[in-house]
Amino acid sequence: MDVLVIGGTGYMSGPVVNALLEAGHAVTVLTRGERPLPEGVRSLKGDRKRHSEFVELMEGRPFDAVVDCICYTPEDARANLQAFAGRIGHLVMISTDFVYGPHRVLPATEDTPTRAMSEYGRKKVQCEEIFFGAFAEDGFPVTSLRPPHIMGAGGQLGTGSLLNRDPMLLDRVEQGLPIILLDGGQFLIQPVVHRDIAGAVCAVLGVEATFGRAYNMAGADCVTTREYYDIVAATLGVEAPEYLSLPSAEYVRAFPDRAPFATHRMYSMERLAADTGFRPRVSVRHAIFEMIDWLQSTGSAKPCVETELDLQTAALCRAFGEQLPRILG
Repeated sequence: MDVLVIGGTGYMSGPVVNALLEAGHAVTVLTRGERPLPEGVRSLKGDRKRHSEFVELMEGRPFDAVVDCICYTPEDARANLQAFAGRIGHLVMISTDFVYGPHRVLPATEDTPTRAMSEYGRKKVQCEEIFFGAFAEDGFPVTSLRPPHIMGAGGQLGTGSLLNRDPMLLDRVEQGLPIILLDGGQFLIQPVVHRDIAGAVCAVLGVEATFGRAYNMAGADCVTTREYYDIVAATLGVEAPEYLSLPSAEYVRAFPDRAPFATHRMYSMERLAADTGFRPRVSVRHAIFEMIDWLQSTGSAKPCVETELDLQTAALCRAFGEQLPRILG
């Protein structure tokens, strides 16, 4: 197939381009020209945020399918419909698990209500609604993939903590500095490696059974956030890291738009497997090994310098942990 990838030079979208090439597709990337492309990939220079220019740029270009990795707003989705309705065989949108609300049965299915808890998630919901409305009314062939926490070489480690993705995490662990986890690290997470997302894109591409449907795109296994950091520490040869607990309700009160991080993120992958046969392959443990290797070999891990906020928050968490048993006892 002749496939256009919108946003094909990023952390997650780069592996999508590579997977499409390996699967034998002809690939064109819409790019602003700021990053190099793999050999064999055609470049189409433009900015998808300039919506009228984007629609004009797409006129007369005979793509079979489009993979949109950076559809973030309703305006982006409407521009896609203007540019591609009636002209392409399939559009795959990379969405997010942030579309889901706080109330979910575990593992969460795609039928979980999309009551997003953040502005980012609400805009992704709007994008999906525009696309699925176009499918219902005119048969626009669209599929949405909803990944949770994305892992893989090229990115930073960290989730479910005060700092989330933290370029100083490796040094923080090696120095024995505390790691502040939401609710002590009890949240379930199911991270997915970027190349598994890329594999899912290839699996759904052109498959009519996936048209008009959304799919969870989580990883091969599920761990608690504390287990996630335990694996990081063990990989670095650090025993018994210090964990402090930050009540998630207070975290969300301080940072309302980060509410999606303060919930369980465990998902059923049965719908995708049933419709395409695809299942993710890379474990959380392997992904962490891979990311630490990349961070260390490229110098992307930064020295840890504790801020005054770090020190004050750690002191409050310790005091809470020490005083609560006395009060309750």
